[in-house]
Amino acid sequence: MKKRIILIVLNLLMGIPVSAQILTPAKWTSKLSKQDIKQGDVIELIFKIQLDATWHLYSNVQDYKIGPLPTVFAFSPNGSYKLVGDVVAIGAKKKYDDVFEVDVNYFESTAEFRQKVKILSKNPVIKGSYTYQVCTTVDGKCILGDDEFEFQIKTINK
Repeated sequence: MKKRIILIVLNLLMGIPVSAQILTPAKWTSKLSKQDIKQGDVIELIFKIQLDATWHLYSNVQDYKIGPLPTVFAFSPNGSYKLVGDVVAIGAKKKYDDVFEVDVNYFESTAEFRQKVKILSKNPVIKGSYTYQVCTTVDGKCILGDDEFEFQIKTINK
């Protein structure tokens, strides 16, 4: 009888869904500024981020030594393309952050970053990664995030 009760309890417990909640308040997508790309063209890599309500993302451009972690992009070196300038944050806001006691550049709701590249050879593959920090205005919780990206560019003949 004891074994039967134990089996029933175990079966009931196995039916309870176990859910570890992983917060992902920043959803990243990427695209190219144009599709018909030729060798020698300068194009933009566009990174768009959709942020959950009450969350904000820190920009890559900051003017402090100690504060929230800025967004950082790293591109894998490759002779098939050349970076033109730095990653540009589109539409970042600026405010004083009471927690860190510094002015910060940040995004709410949506964010966008653009990197110009010159295409030096046919069908380049541009790879890299990004790291970022998002924080919520509700309870001050912050999350670090990172991911890799890859653009497989199909060039057309001139």
